[in-house]
Amino acid sequence: MSKMVVDCGICYDDYDSKDQVPCIGTCGHTICDRCRLSMTSSRCPHCNRKEAFAVKHVNKQLWDLIQFSNFVFGKNEEKSDVDMKQCSECHQPAKRLRICRDCCLNSGAAPKHLEVEEVSESEAKSICEKIRSQALCGDCIIDGEHFRHKTVNVDTFIDSYYSFLRNEK
Repeated sequence: MSKMVVDCGICYDDYDSKDQVPCIGTCGHTICDRCRLSMTSSRCPHCNRKEAFAVKHVNKQLWDLIQFSNFVFGKNEEKSDVDMKQCSECHQPAKRLRICRDCCLNSGAAPKHLEVEEVSESEAKSICEKIRSQALCGDCIIDGEHFRHKTVNVDTFIDSYYSFLRNEK
């Protein structure tokens, strides 16, 4: 069993008890309070329902589930800047970084096809570091050229791509 990871679908940051409190709209979608407050209208950013986030309603069920998961798995809500990686665009520390999958593959940072029979351990690690160097925070994805692109958690992408590199013959 592993720790439950729940993040805001807009900024991709984990929910917390400060400004990342999960808020539920009248449509049933949930976003963090920081994103709710920064929106120019109260329309749901997922389904576009009018006035869905006009009033703050904490998603209590989700919050209780997150708290329970944190208790069971011993997650400390405070994460130091030392533990956090930097966004490749704004260079700010972020709890969670993402990769624009298609842009990463199209840029050549993560080659789709390899000409060699086998990739060495050091070559695989080098490719994974190139991928990590393109990681972005949620704010840069939303405000930048990757808005509406398919993004994935950088660690998930690297784990999957590393397996691909080590198993391809």
